Amino acid sequence: LKSRIPHGAHVHASTLVRTRLPCARLVQGPLKNMVDAFLLIFVLVIIGAAFFANVKVLMYYQQPEDSGFGSSIFCKGIIVFSLTLAWMLNILLPVDVRNSRPRPGVIDMKVVWTTAFFTLAAFVVLVVPAAMFYTEVEGDDVIKKKRRYVCCNMFILLFFVVAAIALSYPFLANASMPVFEYSCDQWQDGDDVVPPSQVGLSACSGFEETHLEMKVGFDVYIIAVMCFVGWLFFVVFGGIGLSAVPLDLILEYTDRPKPIDEQMYQQRRRLLGQAASLLMVQADSLQGKDCDLANSKGWRAGREKRAVRADYNKFKRDVMLLETEFERLKISKFHKGENLAVSIAKLTMGILCAIMSIMWVLHIILVVVVPQLDPGSDIQFLDAIFSACEGSGLYPLGVALFAVFTLYLLACVVKGCLKFGMRIFFLFSIHPMRHQSTPLNSILFNVEMVLITSAAVCQFSQTAFRDYARLTDAEVIFSAQVKYMSFYSFFFKNNIFIWALLGFFVLALIYLLVKPRDNADFRPDMKADKQLARIIGVKSLGLPGKKDKKNKRDKDLDEAAAALA
Repeated sequence: LKSRIPHGAHVHASTLVRTRLPCARLVQGPLKNMVDAFLLIFVLVIIGAAFFANVKVLMYYQQPEDSGFGSSIFCKGIIVFSLTLAWMLNILLPVDVRNSRPRPGVIDMKVVWTTAFFTLAAFVVLVVPAAMFYTEVEGDDVIKKKRRYVCCNMFILLFFVVAAIALSYPFLANASMPVFEYSCDQWQDGDDVVPPSQVGLSACSGFEETHLEMKVGFDVYIIAVMCFVGWLFFVVFGGIGLSAVPLDLILEYTDRPKPIDEQMYQQRRRLLGQAASLLMVQADSLQGKDCDLANSKGWRAGREKRAVRADYNKFKRDVMLLETEFERLKISKFHKGENLAVSIAKLTMGILCAIMSIMWVLHIILVVVVPQLDPGSDIQFLDAIFSACEGSGLYPLGVALFAVFTLYLLACVVKGCLKFGMRIFFLFSIHPMRHQSTPLNSILFNVEMVLITSAAVCQFSQTAFRDYARLTDAEVIFSAQVKYMSFYSFFFKNNIFIWALLGFFVLALIYLLVKPRDNADFRPDMKADKQLARIIGVKSLGLPGKKDKKNKRDKDLDEAAAALA
């Protein structure tokens, strides 16, 4: 008798018992009904809470004046359902844990995982991009046949995606899973009482390490592709966001709008108006260049189009920050500065987010990096908290904590994407999320980013919380199949993406500590006034708030206003 058991740090004898005794899944009597009822109620509550929260998020950010398709219930339903899908995908791991321990449940979590990832793929490739293409051309009079435009773009997108999957699956779907091959040639008395961990030692004379070659199913391959693509975005934007989220919240407190007098308000309002006029001229210039290059072809035309696109992204950045400064100026004048409760809330959230970022980094180092460098170490950090909640009967509390940590990573992705676009504007356009002033297309862009990275966050959670996720179907999918697939195994076995995530976090932290504010950020300080002076084409605006330089400041402001007049 030969038995092959996958080896790894968290493979336990009870895995063998569960594999060889499938009847253990049949939980009988009232206990089965109680477990099913609890899981059912729990999942329904999570879905309801996610739906309600996402509707509130949409209402908080969307523009009230959106019309046509943008304000239709269909488009808003796509946004709400997409965000709810991201929530549910990241909550599936605690559900899988509950279904696998203390007794195997009746839910086939492999089917649940597969269905969730296929639904995610459909939204990432088909549903959300189609909505984005339509909202982009909805108000564009140049494009007359909008449906044909959307269908052509979707056809091109689907062609490349389907071609990439069809060409790569035959070559990259093979997995080489390391196993221990036991040679068992001894009989054991049926009356002997042997602990499960000693069954192999008492019946088998020896073992050797080998590899089990297998071809994974198409469903597992799609999961691997989704995770791999998601990691490419998650390591960059997630690493930046882990640093940017707490720093930005703390900066919003330190740079909060403060009361100003009427003279200062009128001067800065006039200058902001002149800056807006210059940006309008720049917009007309960009529009003219875009029309001139619309029918141009060739390498030189492509380079000029890329330059125009980079200028447009930079223009959007300046417009966003000019609008932000104007809103801050109105708060300073008409509300006598920002509400104290709001400022303290931002500071508190900044401190809490800083603690969460530090805990995530420490957990990655202690639970992922250290065991890779020293295989004998077994350190638990956040795992211990989740396991304690599970063992003490506080399962909902454990799930809530798990959801907070995983959804925080998705928030970091959105923030990191915005920060990246603000600093490196030649790659893609920024899509800021602002209260009651966010276009539907910007919301859809951020939803698409959340969906793409959700797969990577899900796999990362299983890797980071592998002790909490033991004996689950997620462990079988991610740690026993996806991890050892050809091509992907190099990245997942060696934790390449996790090392890259830490690297981007450190680089972003250093950069943001040295240069915390964006280039065109109009704050009431020297750097802000220099940037505003650059836009309107004068030398200096003076430094507000310094009593010893008040006369010079007023003189500079008057000269700037006169020059613009």
